[in-house]
Amino acid sequence: MGRNTHATGGFTLVELMVVLAVLAVLLGVAVPSFQNITNRNRLTAVTNEMVGALQLTRVEAVRRNGRVVFCPTTNGTACGGDDWTRSIVLAPGGEVVRELNFEGAGLVVLASPAVDTGDQISFGASGFARAGTTVTNRAGGLRVCSTLVSGNENARDVMVNVSRVSVVTRGSAGCAVAPGNL
Repeated sequence: MGRNTHATGGFTLVELMVVLAVLAVLLGVAVPSFQNITNRNRLTAVTNEMVGALQLTRVEAVRRNGRVVFCPTTNGTACGGDDWTRSIVLAPGGEVVRELNFEGAGLVVLASPAVDTGDQISFGASGFARAGTTVTNRAGGLRVCSTLVSGNENARDVMVNVSRVSVVTRGSAGCAVAPGNL
């Protein structure tokens, strides 16, 4: 008698628009946060890779019973320049043990005054470090920071003190200030 027997189903246009609006707001909040997490993880990974390279330098010096150098490079085969985003571990005789390349990742690497003197960190056969070209054992380090990380954790100091390599997170240290010597 006059009743509509068709089953109604699906969503109305208004319901779909509300869902799209909520989804747009959630994505607007989540995407920048996710990018910050990704950039922060990249900074941590690069810092860990640099620590690994310094520890490899020390191990190689002890293993080879001679001086092994960690230094910036412009060509990947010899020490040179002062851009630490491309670095090598150089064994006696000019053998490149390992090459690191962080160019183009929004990263800046700054050397402490002790390291900046000769743009190198070396370990002798005893496993003790020398920063720069000094003859005596001396502490120094590198600051790895990201121009892409927002907030106050955009810098990590990789410090070398005699035979120990440590990492210190610096709150809002900035990419313009080099770390101090220990």
